[in-house]
Amino acid sequence: MLKPLLKEKKHLIQDYCIERFGMDSEIWNNYKWYSGSKNKIYIANTLDIERIVPESKGICIFRLDKSPKPTTNFLQLFGKYVSKNFLEINNEDTIKYCKGEDLILENSNSIIPGFILITNKNRALGCGHWNGKLLKNQLPKSKFCKINFL
Repeated sequence: MLKPLLKEKKHLIQDYCIERFGMDSEIWNNYKWYSGSKNKIYIANTLDIERIVPESKGICIFRLDKSPKPTTNFLQLFGKYVSKNFLEINNEDTIKYCKGEDLILENSNSIIPGFILITNKNRALGCGHWNGKLLKNQLPKSKFCKINFL
């Protein structure tokens, strides 16, 4: 069962998005925030559902363990608002990434190690973890796919 998210946790995630991804805090104005099991954070539109109590509502956007971890759903839906810590990869690497492979890439000084948005031709693909040399794939196995060409 989802519960309203504590303001402190909401501000932690919003501050993380502003600092890590350069996102504008205004994008969150039309959403309600919830906490679920296993430290999952959900957002949903402000419309209420009448006469039923859903087990969950909205989409899971973060996991809060030691530090915030953005979900692939979050980055695919809100990637257009990301202005820093994203990596544009070529078609060959996109095919590998979508299969679930990690990528060894040239160091990019503009990207701070940590979770990043992966893009191809300005399309938000999902999440990766960058350490300066290795891009650790963070796509859920359920989203792996084989792409023959782009």
